[in-house]
Amino acid sequence: MPIAILILMLCLPVTAWAGWLWGEDEPEPMVQVVEPFVVWRTGPAVGYPVFHTSEKGEWLTLLQRKTGWMKVRDEKGREGWVAVAAIAQTRDATGEVVNLSVPDLESFSDRNVEVGIMMGEFEGAPVTSGYGGYWFTPNLAAELWGSQVLGSASEILMVNANIVHQPFPHWRVSPFFTLGVGHIWVNPKTTLAQPEERDNPIGHAGLGLRVYITDRYFIRAEFKDYKVFTSRATNEEATEWKIGLSIFF
Repeated sequence: MPIAILILMLCLPVTAWAGWLWGEDEPEPMVQVVEPFVVWRTGPAVGYPVFHTSEKGEWLTLLQRKTGWMKVRDEKGREGWVAVAAIAQTRDATGEVVNLSVPDLESFSDRNVEVGIMMGEFEGAPVTSGYGGYWFTPNLAAELWGSQVLGSASEILMVNANIVHQPFPHWRVSPFFTLGVGHIWVNPKTTLAQPEERDNPIGHAGLGLRVYITDRYFIRAEFKDYKVFTSRATNEEATEWKIGLSIFF
């Protein structure tokens, strides 16, 4: 269930976050154009056509943010989408420049918190994972993971605590290395599966890539080599690869 909750958080509409930030009962914020003009589009992307411009001195009401675009309404009731970078050059009712965060590659390099959902294979079986991480420095982070593996003979649950080292935090495509420990639970689906190795500590080493996309989003891909510490004379090994979408704050 924690994985499903994290998926819901990542898919939560931007309007819900905006409602939390501005408050449901607060008046909608308004800004005044100070540049010669700002361009309106019919949708939140450069591929949508331009259909209107607001000139210097006009007031706009901020309605909704979607990645790098802001839905606005003018005094005549027209609505459209304006680039966040353009809104960041407007002024509020006090005459101050609007303090509007515009996440970019530098923000990605200086992030403190990230969460994500990843999918892939664990020893050939489908795996779904969710994680959260905190960056103590641009190079070093701690993470907590939860994973579910749905194999043909058994269902596996794993939890892990990782230390992550990222040697080049300012690169758009940034490699990283990870070490961690955790625990694995195996629940056999049939009587043919051997049930004795159901509950074991694990350790792993891994490497991966982060690829910054835009706004607060990046792609993460990684490979991990696990060691399963059993009560038998020999331990077991397993490999895993995953790829997914993450957001940062």
